[in-house]
Amino acid sequence: MCGPAARVYLKIVRSTSRRKRLRTTRAYIRPGGHITSRNRVKTYVRAFDDVIGGGIPEGYVVLVSGAPGTMKSSLTFSILYQNALQENRKCAYFTLEQGKDLILEQMASMGMADARAAEHIVTLDMGNIRKNLNFLQGRGSWLELFKMYCKNVMKADPVSVLVVDSLDVLETMAKMQDRRSDLYFLFEWLRDLGPLTFLISERPLELGPGDSSPEEAYLADGILALEMHPTSDLFVQRRLRVVKMRGTKHDTGYYAFSFEDGAFEVTRAVSGTA
Repeated sequence: MCGPAARVYLKIVRSTSRRKRLRTTRAYIRPGGHITSRNRVKTYVRAFDDVIGGGIPEGYVVLVSGAPGTMKSSLTFSILYQNALQENRKCAYFTLEQGKDLILEQMASMGMADARAAEHIVTLDMGNIRKNLNFLQGRGSWLELFKMYCKNVMKADPVSVLVVDSLDVLETMAKMQDRRSDLYFLFEWLRDLGPLTFLISERPLELGPGDSSPEEAYLADGILALEMHPTSDLFVQRRLRVVKMRGTKHDTGYYAFSFEDGAFEVTRAVSGTA
């Protein structure tokens, strides 16, 4: 049996979810009742867009999960960079862990330093937030300031792709009291914001035998899992797996994931020493 608080929460979630579904349905039905599919944003990862039906649907909130060293930040920045360079898409990278200069230096070392792309990418870092922490006293929460920054970026020039690096730090700084409820409304807010959003996380998707996946795994529209897989006693191979992607027919198997000749690529994962 659910207690009163749980019943209230479920009522809110169901009501909000129903309104959201109605908005989404209206947005994607043409006159005459023909349902259209969402436009997709290419990842520009060699061979990967073919795996996911041409790209990731616009407006999705996608969890990018993996341990340190699996290149989560590099992959998501590369998606922004290539979309800015190839399609002139306006993109934003919101880093809560590393400073802006360090992120840009790291990406430049990987060849992502074309000025034509930089014109379309907004990078915000923790320093920008900390400068405004005094403003928060008596005026709202840290999460509200984060949302204010996102809205201001969208107002200046609507963003097609947004990266938040990382969800773990965002959650800590926001001091979420009810994780399930707070994450639910954060994901809904990001969907309403509009851009394809990548949330980077180091939280394991599988916590152990008998444990369920974390709330964000159920809330996300898609999950890209990055892993380090030992192929022998001496070699480790980075791997990428599409755990889920709503509205997309895709393979859930593992792909070898690498950065070669200035670009990311996937190939069928095989055991061995490579």
